Amino acid sequence: MQNFNTNQTRHFYVAKQINANVGLDRNAADSAAADNLDIAMKQAATGELFFTYKNADGFITRSDTIDPKKITSLKLTAAADMDVPILGLKLEAASGILGDGLIGKTISCLVTVHQMFDYDESNSLTYVASLVGNSTNLASANSYTAFYKAMALELAKVLPADLVKVYCGATEVTKKTAASDIANNPTAIYLIPKVQKYVRGKLSAETGTLSVASRIHDGEDTAWLADTVKPQPVAAINTADTLSLTPTAIASVYNLSDLEYFALGERGDVYRMFNYPCNYDPTYAIDLSKTYDVLTIEYYWAGNVENVQKSPRMIQIACEVDNSSSIGQDLYDAVAAAMAGIASS
Repeated sequence: MQNFNTNQTRHFYVAKQINANVGLDRNAADSAAADNLDIAMKQAATGELFFTYKNADGFITRSDTIDPKKITSLKLTAAADMDVPILGLKLEAASGILGDGLIGKTISCLVTVHQMFDYDESNSLTYVASLVGNSTNLASANSYTAFYKAMALELAKVLPADLVKVYCGATEVTKKTAASDIANNPTAIYLIPKVQKYVRGKLSAETGTLSVASRIHDGEDTAWLADTVKPQPVAAINTADTLSLTPTAIASVYNLSDLEYFALGERGDVYRMFNYPCNYDPTYAIDLSKTYDVLTIEYYWAGNVENVQKSPRMIQIACEVDNSSSIGQDLYDAVAAAMAGIASS
């Protein structure tokens, strides 16, 4: 899991709706009328802002106070803008590189999956797919369609299916695919890393990073891939090649779920579970089936007289999106209005 911050300066809330009844007294009647994950922005008589919130366990909490004059950044980020693009590879042969002159020679494609187990680059594995050129797989001298089919079949045999998907044109190729199953006239091979399993706080639903090299074993190890082969967003490949490779991105909700797990740990997870068997195990609020916009308020605390050093703080609220609308915009507008009111006074 990622380390989101080293000092406990980020406070994270997951909100479902705005409800002014969320008060400060957990036993008060107004708070009893609020549902879990309800939130409200309040403003003190002196102008400071704070949020009251009923968490997933039904406890009433409140944020630190925020002086609107000390807010340095106010931002609302849409869920889709936080999605992580998946980077795939489009494999195309260089023009004029393949032909009858390679009959009998071994042609290889080397695919490396980087950071397979963690973020250490040493945890990478390279898979080699090879074929021997013949009159069949080198038959399409101009379009290379026969070669792409043959190489895609070899790649599917050697690459781990749980890490990488292989496409020949628009056809997904697996270990059980036959050449006759591949649609006619493919113009490239596509390698798409698969999104991995998600377990909150342990497995983060990421993909491996792919790189590729090519060899014609002709005594000089000539490369057959075009120089333009490099990782690019799957969405861009879809748009350019009129394909339907899916998915094109990792939903932001997984990263937010990990952030919630991290933020509810004590001091950056250092002391999590330290009080066993009397731990407080929180109820997590992020629902992986939903999407969330995020309101981010960056501000600072500074004392008076000699104690004037600015201490940075951040409050983030993951706002559930319901029917294409989000409470995030309402909260953003409320904070912005408070900032404008202070500025004009």
